Amino acid sequence: MIPKSLSLVTLLPERQAALQAIAAVEHAQQRGTRLARHPYAGAFMKQLSGRSRVSVRALNRIRGIYLRSREKRAPLPEWESALDAFLSTAGEVCPLPLPGELATVLFPEAVFRRAERAKHTAEKSVNHVTRRERQAADYRERQLENRIRQAETELAFRTPDTLRGWFAVWCDSVPENDLKNMIAAWARRFPSLNGLETLLPYAGVVACEEAGEIHLRALHMNSRQQEMNRWLIPNKLAAIY
Repeated sequence: MIPKSLSLVTLLPERQAALQAIAAVEHAQQRGTRLARHPYAGAFMKQLSGRSRVSVRALNRIRGIYLRSREKRAPLPEWESALDAFLSTAGEVCPLPLPGELATVLFPEAVFRRAERAKHTAEKSVNHVTRRERQAADYRERQLENRIRQAETELAFRTPDTLRGWFAVWCDSVPENDLKNMIAAWARRFPSLNGLETLLPYAGVVACEEAGEIHLRALHMNSRQQEMNRWLIPNKLAAIY
């Protein structure tokens, strides 16, 4: 061990006393020595002031603690008990009436460990929230993909005169651009819809206008066109009404 006089960073007297007190108590425990009620506090005070008894003068030698003899304060036995718990946990527990910043003076490594644990907990919480949000977004995306596929499947069995019913079902649950693309691709199957400007790529209309124009065109189709439309349904299945 490097002598204190030659060390680059000199320990505070109270920190050195705390480390020596912990070592002394642990050594006594290993030897099976019977310990006092508050062994850590007693050993600390003995290292710090030469006497194991807790006193106002001895407490005032600890940086961060300043007590006046006649001021209203917690009884000394409470200070002794709190100090013993504080030292026995190497600063992890800091009960009242000890000041909360005492660990920074005597056990800065404990403060660092707590900060690291808090950081790790916060990161886990953020990661958990991020993962939940990503899962929710993936679920919404899968749901949308399923709706689009279902809409495409149902559209495949529609004729121009039944398109409006399909559009009423899906217009609020399928994105506008997908609706337009589906209708445009579907309409190319039917010669009776050739020439509709709303179906052209540059038309710049919304899906409801496409569906409306197709419905108007269907109203003026003759029976032969309607029959042809039904024959163009996949697998010659009956049109859905």
